[in-house]
Amino acid sequence: MDIHDTDNQRPIRQEKRAQIVTAAQQLFLANGYKRTSMEAIRAQANVSKPTLYTHYADKEALFAAVVQQMFSHIDGNQALQQGFAGVSIHSVVELRMVLIAFVRNVANQIRNPEYIALLRIVISEMPHFPYLVDIFRQNGPARGLAMAQQLFMQLHHKGLIQVDDAEVVARLFVGPMVSYMLTDGLLQSGTPSFPDPARIEAHVDLFLKAVRVS
Repeated sequence: MDIHDTDNQRPIRQEKRAQIVTAAQQLFLANGYKRTSMEAIRAQANVSKPTLYTHYADKEALFAAVVQQMFSHIDGNQALQQGFAGVSIHSVVELRMVLIAFVRNVANQIRNPEYIALLRIVISEMPHFPYLVDIFRQNGPARGLAMAQQLFMQLHHKGLIQVDDAEVVARLFVGPMVSYMLTDGLLQSGTPSFPDPARIEAHVDLFLKAVRVS
């Protein structure tokens, strides 16, 4: 029986989608991309084959959904949402608070072993499934960079930063976090680590000086 997106059935659809994505995430992280089949995901999610393919046409679509779900932990931060929407930043003090909250939220994500495991899957499967990199980039880092770029463009218009190249500013801000992700996350054999709060604040303060905040 087909599932129609009526008001009464929408919660059921959302529940099924969440059920399927959770099962896919568990199997991808445990077995890798290549060794995870749609049938295994169907069984893990305890749904019928028609239900699975109604929501997700193929494994690539499911992998994209898993990436989106994992990155939603960053996007869901209230301070980040408000700051990137440009609705609450009217001073350097407010900007500093939003940026610190953003870095802390990214740090929490990087400390998540599942996030590091996902990165390692993308890298290890890249020779056989090069499109996984594009799926990961488009649904994760590229979205975050675009949000940051939009924020810094708005801040330039408000006169809070003087550098007018929003992409350069966004990459300048994100770059150090990527370095921590590599050296203290992907390339760390033990538990991923990240700077303590004092170092995070120092990073933000140095960044603000670089973009010549008035």
